[in-house]
Amino acid sequence: MRDIKSAQNIESDSFDREQFAELRSESLELRALIESGSNLLPNFDALTLDLFSSFYKHNVLFLPEDNTKKGSALARKLLDKVFHDPGYEKLREETVLEGFKSALATIDMGNQILSWIRSDDGPGERSLLKEWEIDQAEEQAQEIRDEMETWDEVSEEEGELDEVLEKAKQDKESELSEQEEDLERLIQEQDERHEKMDFEMDKMVKSSLKQTSENIEESEDELLAWDSSMGNPVGDKGVGEKLDLASKLYKNDKLRQLSRLVGSLKDEMMSSRRKVWSKRGTEIVDITVGNDIGKIIPTELVSLRHKMLKHDFKKRFVEGQLLQYSLKEDRGRGPMVICLDGSSSMEGGKELWSKGVCLTLLEIAKRERRKFNVVVFSSGGAPLKVFESIGKEGLSGWGMKESEILELAEYFPGGGTNFEEPLTKAVSLLESSKFKGGDIVFITDGESNVGDAWLKSFEETKDKLKFKVYSVLIDLSERESWGTLSHFSDKVTSVSKLTSKDAKGLFLDL
Repeated sequence: MRDIKSAQNIESDSFDREQFAELRSESLELRALIESGSNLLPNFDALTLDLFSSFYKHNVLFLPEDNTKKGSALARKLLDKVFHDPGYEKLREETVLEGFKSALATIDMGNQILSWIRSDDGPGERSLLKEWEIDQAEEQAQEIRDEMETWDEVSEEEGELDEVLEKAKQDKESELSEQEEDLERLIQEQDERHEKMDFEMDKMVKSSLKQTSENIEESEDELLAWDSSMGNPVGDKGVGEKLDLASKLYKNDKLRQLSRLVGSLKDEMMSSRRKVWSKRGTEIVDITVGNDIGKIIPTELVSLRHKMLKHDFKKRFVEGQLLQYSLKEDRGRGPMVICLDGSSSMEGGKELWSKGVCLTLLEIAKRERRKFNVVVFSSGGAPLKVFESIGKEGLSGWGMKESEILELAEYFPGGGTNFEEPLTKAVSLLESSKFKGGDIVFITDGESNVGDAWLKSFEETKDKLKFKVYSVLIDLSERESWGTLSHFSDKVTSVSKLTSKDAKGLFLDL
């Protein structure tokens, strides 16, 4: 009977394996780790599952060494050092039975192990080749053993084999003996190599566990800050999505800075608009039908007091046919279109401020149930890039997908500056809406001429569609000029005044 050895070193059940497989299918980061590691070390996918099990499972048990592959011996030595390090139990206080944190620790620890393998302190290229050699030799020996089982079955069936078959069997026995001797030699050499790297491995594991523990705590804080700043963007995140977002935030300092900036600007915006929102929706403009209890007219509510009419009230409530007030807010407002300068001069702090203002305005649009578009522009061959919200105009649910927000946050075309093209695109987006009274917010640090004929046509369309243009100058160097902005804008402010009355005025106007 075939003696099947496991590539894993830690016991796992079908639930553990299914959960890990699901995480692997959901998370790009986890798949990238496994793919990268599998190019360096044999059975690296089994090592990542072992790491996950070691962090997640309540009871962690090592498989008997005789039941595991020798091609996974380096992984076993690493796991053994993890298991006996004092930092491991401290980390497990956060990860046990916590799928997300366990996966986060697996990715973080796995990447640090890979960094060590590639470093001068790691096994080295020659040693890694030997790990692959022993894995291959082990597979070959097992294949010969399987073949010998077949020969034994033939012998039992046939009794005494003829001379040709007997010689073939003996040749295979001799081949197996040689293969097992070769494998044993490779295993002894492997033990010696692992013993020599013991100190460096111990040092790496201790450092990695400490770093992973700190990274998990920091990642949680960054995720909370992101969700708070971005207003829990449309769509619930699965564990895989959270893993990839946490990794993006950890690796990308720009995203972390943007998250903190948006949070600060939103606080400013919220304090400015709180009273405005509390007064919204008080003007009655019509009577319509629906099932919004807060807007049901008093005569409908009287029906609830009558036994016979109560059933009819419930029926019309389910069908959305109750008479209710139509408030001014329900009429809907036109879209908010942000024109965002992506030219080379915006790189750095200016880009952060411009996108911070942009994403803060997204929160206003969501609360006002307005469609929201962002047109990123530059010049020199880079086409306009349009991001848009999803939902239905006039109804709750407008917002941007988190993937769109991340793409917007990271997208930066560079190039020169052109004003006419993005403003023309913004107008076309306003024209496609069934609501008038939209707004264009133009965010830039630069100057660009607009032609007289274009400006005349723009003003005519502006009167027709009844939209306004608000411009925000990113004046961090104090050399920027309002110049052309004043020609087509109803109001111009600057980021240097974002904590002043002027900035509060912008948030209130929109």
